[in-house]
Amino acid sequence: THDTGVLYRHYGSQVSRRQLNAMVVEARNEHAHREAAALQRIHWHYPDLAWAVDGSECAAEPAGDKLILCTVQDLCSRYKLPPIAGVRIPCGEEVAGHFTRLFTDFAAPLFLKRDNHGVLNHGSVNEVLEEHLVIPLNSPTYYAPYNGAIEHTQGEFKAYLKGWNWKAGSNESRELLAELTAHELNHKPRRVLKGQNSCRAYFCSPRITFNRRKRREVFVWIKQMTFDMLDKLGDDGLYMTAWRIAARTWLQKNRYITIIRNGKVLPYYSSNFCHN
Repeated sequence: THDTGVLYRHYGSQVSRRQLNAMVVEARNEHAHREAAALQRIHWHYPDLAWAVDGSECAAEPAGDKLILCTVQDLCSRYKLPPIAGVRIPCGEEVAGHFTRLFTDFAAPLFLKRDNHGVLNHGSVNEVLEEHLVIPLNSPTYYAPYNGAIEHTQGEFKAYLKGWNWKAGSNESRELLAELTAHELNHKPRRVLKGQNSCRAYFCSPRITFNRRKRREVFVWIKQMTFDMLDKLGDDGLYMTAWRIAARTWLQKNRYITIIRNGKVLPYYSSNFCHN
């Protein structure tokens, strides 16, 4: 429903602006309803099975200084791991070093969800993932919902930081503030965790151990299925799509995830069929 001004200029002699606006609202509502009905939510059964990472920035009020964040979250427990925080976007080597520290302090995940561009795909980051046999899952282009959990986390970080009305300070103080925010969020009871907080869900839940041999087996299985699909499709341009499907298939096959469709969406009836 973009460019409705152009649409009105084309049909302005046949329909009023008020009528056109009503139809635009109707079309948007119907589109939003279809998207909500088709929405799927993945329930991850074990911590450290998959992490998600994303970058964002938050502006302080009233100074307007920016805090650059690179947040990492466990997808099963919603546990926020120590983030990167500073006044500038970290380079690839810095992100790679941060992942090395996280993999040392915590168990490296089997999968890592990330964006499809930027420093998160830097060669140094890929080398660290390869060294620890962490399988990357890149989001489809222009489709943020694929990594929606970390997108929601970024919103939570911004809400807390704006609520505290932080001001400019040293890099150390920014990092401390970001870690304090993660600590606060990790001890917030969550309905999705049945009232538990993320800290308890992360450290007290059962785990599946993936040693290097098992990680290689998973990687080979996903890679083989990816190539099998590409051979049938005859289109190498769908490599990343096939990779994501293969990873999801392996996770479902081994019952490490449950995919839940949105069952709370009521039927949508256009106002054209409604009357008093």
